[in-house]
Amino acid sequence: MNHQMNKMMNHRMNQVMKVVNGEIKKVVSRVKAAQAPLQALLKNKTWVEEARKYVEKQGQEVKKLLSSDVGKVKEFLEKERKELSKFQKQIPVEVKKIKKFVSDQKREFEKILSNVKKTGRFKLPTTLRKTEKSKKKVSAASLKKEGTVGESRVMSESRVTSESRVK
Repeated sequence: MNHQMNKMMNHRMNQVMKVVNGEIKKVVSRVKAAQAPLQALLKNKTWVEEARKYVEKQGQEVKKLLSSDVGKVKEFLEKERKELSKFQKQIPVEVKKIKKFVSDQKREFEKILSNVKKTGRFKLPTTLRKTEKSKKKVSAASLKKEGTVGESRVMSESRVTSESRVK
């Protein structure tokens, strides 16, 4: 019985091997068929050279584009750096001007406050008071033209300068 089983298994193995061999032969024939055009392409290396040249040209074009853009960016950054350095130099001067203006305003307000405390009513500092000649009766039109008594010196000066520009 063992012998018979071995015979059957061998027979079955042979059948399977024949089928597998047939399939392998088909695959090999397909590979050989595809190998011929592939070898022809590999032997003819002109397409590889053409592809390499094309890639080099494209690379050079990209480099040209990028180099011009990089140059423009560098130029822009240099201009901005110069402008920033100018502004940085101007900042201390502007801060001094603002400090002086604030201290002057503080002194003016302190004078006004001390006058209010002394007299109990608002009295303009001497720098803003009108002279004896200007104490004459003033018409309503001239008040509008020159500004009211409570208007600050800065507003009056700006109005005068703007009127002189108009003339």
